[in-house]
Amino acid sequence: MKKILAILLILFVAGCKHYENFTTYFNTYYNAQRLMKESEDEFEYQDTKLKAQPKVVFPDEYLQPVEMTTSGPPPFMQEFIISPLKLQPVKTKLDSIIIKGSKILSRKSKSNYVEGSIYLMAKSYFYKNEWLPSQIKCSELIDKFPEGDLSPDAHLLYAKNLLIQRKFYSGKLLLSRTIDIAWQKERYDILSEAFRLQAELALYENDVKGAVKPYKQAIAQSDNNFYRSNWQFDLASIYYRLGDWQNALENFQKVRKYSPDYLTLYSSYYYEALCLIRLGKYDQAEEILKKLDEDQKYQEWKAYTHSGFMLSALLKGDSASFRKLEIKADSAFKVSPPLLIVYYEKGLIEYNKGNYLEARKYFARARNLRTPVYASADKMYNLLNNWEQKIKFAQPLLSKYEKGEELTDTSRMFLAGMLYELGANFERLGFMDSTIKYYKIACEVAPSFDTNSARYIYSYARVISDKNLYLSDSLKEVIVERYPLTEFGKEVLKELGYTSNYVIDTTYELMTSGLRLIKNNEIEFGLNQLKLLFNKYPTNKFAPRALYVIGHTYERKLFNYDSAFYYYKILIDSFPESIYAKDVKLAITYYLAVQSGQPIPDSLKERELPPRTPFGPVKGFEIPPPPQQSKIEKKEENKDGFNPLDYFKDPSKIIKDAKQIISPDDLVPNVNLPKNPLDEFKKKDSTNVPQPEPDVEKPKR
Repeated sequence: MKKILAILLILFVAGCKHYENFTTYFNTYYNAQRLMKESEDEFEYQDTKLKAQPKVVFPDEYLQPVEMTTSGPPPFMQEFIISPLKLQPVKTKLDSIIIKGSKILSRKSKSNYVEGSIYLMAKSYFYKNEWLPSQIKCSELIDKFPEGDLSPDAHLLYAKNLLIQRKFYSGKLLLSRTIDIAWQKERYDILSEAFRLQAELALYENDVKGAVKPYKQAIAQSDNNFYRSNWQFDLASIYYRLGDWQNALENFQKVRKYSPDYLTLYSSYYYEALCLIRLGKYDQAEEILKKLDEDQKYQEWKAYTHSGFMLSALLKGDSASFRKLEIKADSAFKVSPPLLIVYYEKGLIEYNKGNYLEARKYFARARNLRTPVYASADKMYNLLNNWEQKIKFAQPLLSKYEKGEELTDTSRMFLAGMLYELGANFERLGFMDSTIKYYKIACEVAPSFDTNSARYIYSYARVISDKNLYLSDSLKEVIVERYPLTEFGKEVLKELGYTSNYVIDTTYELMTSGLRLIKNNEIEFGLNQLKLLFNKYPTNKFAPRALYVIGHTYERKLFNYDSAFYYYKILIDSFPESIYAKDVKLAITYYLAVQSGQPIPDSLKERELPPRTPFGPVKGFEIPPPPQQSKIEKKEENKDGFNPLDYFKDPSKIIKDAKQIISPDDLVPNVNLPKNPLDEFKKKDSTNVPQPEPDVEKPKR
């Protein structure tokens, strides 16, 4: 009987567990999975991953250097970040997944779907670009289910979160742990992604050995030929990116030693042909490309094969063949990454020949899709576009200057600015000869009073420092002599070792000198200093103050009102928003009204106030008088109270009044307590005590 009961109990418990899993899956977890699939389909995250397209690789040496950012996600992690535009339609679904996962964790914590719920929540936070909550959920999953089926996925997602936050050291550790758990669980898809991230991070940190090492170890350790072929292809791609064509060629050929799928097989042949083209073996490369073009199972990638023919014609220098292939590509294929890469390389060749307008056309075409060359193409296009605009503005004035024609100061300042920007543009493009040429002309054209000349001279001195250090130092001395107060002047002072006392602020010296002389009654000399300040530096920050002091001195000390009016008027006209102009504006307006002989407007008349008694109440705010007290009440009040000043006059009064101050009788002033308690036991006079009325029965009716 006991055995039967035990069996029934086991079946009952198992049934409860099965029922809990059943309700959890169909009530919550299934819906969460469905919402995640719909979300990924909405912003085409999975579709992008599942597209059967060959990998696009381009040599890094042909890319233009782009400014490295010290904040925000690194460039190789940008592909994992969902843009706000794609996130907006699915944000509600992702929030719903998080809510459903929270319900499972709180109400069905014993079910088998806790691990999956935590992972779905972590992915939802990741897609919402909330890296820290996603990181916390991944850590929670790893702690609770270290050997779970989703542990490799959680490790990889955790590493991505860290890398996006630029926590590279922690990211490396997590990638290493991801590889360990993926080997243990035989999750080769996770291994491939972890190896790729390790390689990208190593290349980002210029560690070539660190980039190829994981792939070599994986190929040697694994017995799965399918994944070995994929890793072999990734290893060859790294060599191709680094420009090591021979190593890349050998490793692309090794891919076919294993068991690649037909996409990897096609990619190995395609990049083998590109390596041969880079090595100058055009005939061998074209033979491979012809075989690929004729093979029907590779028809969906004909655009890639066609780009190989275009690259061969381009590097051979066969312009006619390239033009024919380009026309065919425009008509036969839609915009494709390999074609854009060829257009970018065509733009580089035209650029190096000096055909900037032709190069700009191809750089513009290479910007149509996000490819490895997108950032470089965009940079080159913008620089060449900027060059064309600046040269159009500068060319007419530059021609006049080269012919020796006279230019106004305004024209010279404008031309110098355009020439400087042209020089800076050529510097970013890498043409140092043109950079030096335009910087030099900008220094010669700019008027000496233009403080921007400090920037032109400094830039010219900087670019020639490697070739002519003596001239560079001489130009910096010119900056110190002419423009010591500018930003570049202060920088040069530090470079040349000058102290801060070297720079003398002339305007400050004139201002303080003038004020000191006027204060010491050397009025004539003081006014001359202030007038010199305004005449020589009319836009200086001390100019309005100098005019105000001159006018005030004429008005209050010399009583020369015409001169005072003259300088006040200049102050108001030149600096209407200064505090000094606002201070004298009303007085000058009144003075002009009086001088005109016309009736003075009401706004300038002195306001008349009704007479008021000094210290009297303001109308509407009168304080009612206090109630009158009789003299007897005042005397009584003074009698009962005490004056604190009496204790300063007679300190012994404190001791005398101590009994009265601390007497408990004062605490109950309205109660008359007997002085002798025994009086309570004395016989009282009954005659004075009122007798109660006797109770009288009322007659009954």
